[in-house]
Amino acid sequence: MVSWVDLTPTILDFAGVLEPGTEQVRIDILAKLPQKPSGSQRSRSFQLGRFHGRSFLQTIESPRPAGWDQVFASHTFHEIMMYYPMRVVRGRRYKLIWNLAHPLPFPFASDLWVAPTWQAQFQQGPQASYGAKTVANYLHRPQFELYDLKADPHEGHNLAGDPQHAELLERLKDELRNFQVRIADPWKLKWKYE
Repeated sequence: MVSWVDLTPTILDFAGVLEPGTEQVRIDILAKLPQKPSGSQRSRSFQLGRFHGRSFLQTIESPRPAGWDQVFASHTFHEIMMYYPMRVVRGRRYKLIWNLAHPLPFPFASDLWVAPTWQAQFQQGPQASYGAKTVANYLHRPQFELYDLKADPHEGHNLAGDPQHAELLERLKDELRNFQVRIADPWKLKWKYE
C-alpha cells in the first residue's frame, strides 16, 4: 500500500538522489542547495531533505512486501472556506477516519452541491440513501468512523461504537496519534483537549 507522499521519495530514489536506506536527500546534493530558500516559511518541524513518505522502489516487484500494509491520509479543507479536517489510517482490512470538526456539517464544493444526483437525494429528505449512507449520515459525520473494508467496501456501517471493535478502535487511534507526532501534525494537540 502506497500513498501520494511516497511518490517524491520514490522518484528521487530512482534518480539516485536519496541516501541508501533513508528518506533523506544525499548530503552532497544538500550541500549544493541554499540553506534558507528565498521566501521560506519554515516551521519548527521542517528539515530540508526529509519526506513524510518513503520510497517504494525496492518493493515494486514484491506482491506483498513486509511493512507496506498501512497508509495514512489527511484532509483539511476543499476550498479555503470549506474547513473540515480529517485524519485517516487505513490497513488492508480496516479504515479509521477521525473527523476533527465533527460537530460541523460536512462541506460541499458548490459544483457538487448543485449536481442533480445530490439534489435528487437531498430533496427526498435526511433518510434518503446516498451511496451506502443516508443523506443525514453523509452531512453529519461522527467523530470517528471505523469500517471493515472487506465486509463493507462502500463504508456504510460505522463500527466505531460497536463494543466488539473497541480494542481495534483504540489500537488504530494510537497508530494515528503516533503518525501525527512523527510528522509534527499540528492537529495532534486535539487528542489532549478533547
